[in-house]
Amino acid sequence: MKIKPEQLNDQLSKGLKSIYLVFGAETLLVEKSLQAIKDSAVASGFGERVRYDVDGHSSWDEIIANISSPSLFAEKRIVELRLTTGKVGVKGSKAITLLADSLPNDVLVIVSAGKLDMAQQKSKWFKALDQSGTIIQHWEVQIEQLVGWIINHMNELGLKADKDVANAIAYCTEGNLLATMQEIQKLKIAYPDGYIDSKEFLNQIDQQSHYSVFGLIDAALKGDTEKVTKIFTSLSNELTPPIIIISSLYREIKSLILMSVELQHNEAIDKVLAKHHVWQKRKPLITNALKQHSYQGLQKILLTLGRIDRSLKGMDNLNVYDELQGVFITLLGKRNGLNS
Repeated sequence: MKIKPEQLNDQLSKGLKSIYLVFGAETLLVEKSLQAIKDSAVASGFGERVRYDVDGHSSWDEIIANISSPSLFAEKRIVELRLTTGKVGVKGSKAITLLADSLPNDVLVIVSAGKLDMAQQKSKWFKALDQSGTIIQHWEVQIEQLVGWIINHMNELGLKADKDVANAIAYCTEGNLLATMQEIQKLKIAYPDGYIDSKEFLNQIDQQSHYSVFGLIDAALKGDTEKVTKIFTSLSNELTPPIIIISSLYREIKSLILMSVELQHNEAIDKVLAKHHVWQKRKPLITNALKQHSYQGLQKILLTLGRIDRSLKGMDNLNVYDELQGVFITLLGKRNGLNS
């Protein structure tokens, strides 16, 4: 039986199933579900845990024999099967199907994997787990879903979700779920009663970003040549990996392009900003940037970033830092170089 990740805790509260499969591309979310299952199992008296990292070449006969034999140390056992490649081979398929059909009462089997393609999800072993156990699939959190995901996670931790706070976290963590969860956990520590001082938090985020890549991009969009020069020089001297600047710029320009297209279709600016989760403090900045830079101009910047990225990977011959500097000059709307 397939259930959504958000249904897992409710199901666990009603009792453990005998076998689980948790999989998906977002490792952090897969681990979160696995931990919830294991915590519930421990609370239900499962005192021993065994883990096998398996693939198509593993000794499945040994694994089945160990699962079938009585435990010497505890009445109930957790057996984790980590599918390292998602490919279990013919023997693995037979073994998992056998487990799903005839699992001992004192054993809980938890199978986990990364992303499984459609062929793997149509395999015999997958169907056996679907029929006899519980399957939880974690999808990648897309950038447009991130704010909603942050709000839900804040609610889970007892934090009173604030949309501006969620937007700020999404902007500063760029879809890195580990960094996102760490920021939310910091909030829980800072505001144990759940009530966040959003003004204090947003000011703190603003201060942190002043001399970061985010501060660099915002200064460029604002047209602040002096600040761009200062931050760009600082980041260059600190040998900040260019890929961090490139990826952040790419995301920003791509977002501006999408908003520019929507404005051309006569959508209201407030509606467009809300749709793209622009947090309150950045709305004047983004509004001004959309007025200053045409769709065609933004597309040219995006193409340039593509060439810079290829050069970084040795597939083109541009000077990466010089070209990045040129991109910021364009964003500033300046014809001359940055101040030295």
